[in-house]
Amino acid sequence: MKFGICCGPYALGNEIADVMRLLEATKAAGADYLEFGVGVTDADNDSTKLDVLRAALDGGPLGIEAFNGFIPPHHRITGPNVDLPKLLNYASTALKRCKQIGGKVVVLGSGGARSVPEGFSMDTAREQFIQFGTELGPIAEAAGITIAIEPLNQREDNLINSVGQGAAIMDEIAHPSIRLLADLYHIAEDKESLENTANAGARLAHTHLADLGRVAPGCAPDGEEDFLGFFRALRTAGYDRLGANARCSFEGSLTDILEQSGPLLNLMKQRWAESA
Repeated sequence: MKFGICCGPYALGNEIADVMRLLEATKAAGADYLEFGVGVTDADNDSTKLDVLRAALDGGPLGIEAFNGFIPPHHRITGPNVDLPKLLNYASTALKRCKQIGGKVVVLGSGGARSVPEGFSMDTAREQFIQFGTELGPIAEAAGITIAIEPLNQREDNLINSVGQGAAIMDEIAHPSIRLLADLYHIAEDKESLENTANAGARLAHTHLADLGRVAPGCAPDGEEDFLGFFRALRTAGYDRLGANARCSFEGSLTDILEQSGPLLNLMKQRWAESA
């Protein structure tokens, strides 16, 4: 399995030289890839900003294989103000730009865009999300990107809160480019059984984790999240058989990416090996 870190390209500063330093440092720390936010593609605007970033990433020491934060809140997925053609146009532009800078998987969490507004029908919202996913599938396929639906905890979303719910929605969308993500942080927050992750099987296309308190693995003051249980569930699901397409990103808060990258990645790899 590949292990990566969610961060922004300018985590070390606002210059292109800082982007290169980030890639070099996280590669040296043991990262197999980085995961950026889709916002770096600036998909609501022209590609000038992206062109500058792409020039820095081309031929760099580390690939940007995954992206999160797909749909911004102003592009509604559910509710009374959905503009589906505009939403799909944004998604198409964003996915093409993610691909241009190395993207292979894009995470569809986006609680701000998909959370069901108060008083709106949950059934209708679910249908809206499924319609979006159904029309997004061919767009993602054409872009060469896999979409991973991310269940979020109940404080961040009210539509898809468990791996089990995500699996059911993915099955209704029924497109090979629309898959599923399991995030240990959200699973633990809502005390969801890891059996749902194990039962997700071949639906899984990407994973996230964080330690207790959503901090870097090994930095929680009051113990350690159940990394072993999570990794064993992934093995039961057959996730390890994806080979180079099996990825796990740390997604949480960092106080110092240069100091913390090596230890957090080492712990993730250690627990993965122990789960065999």
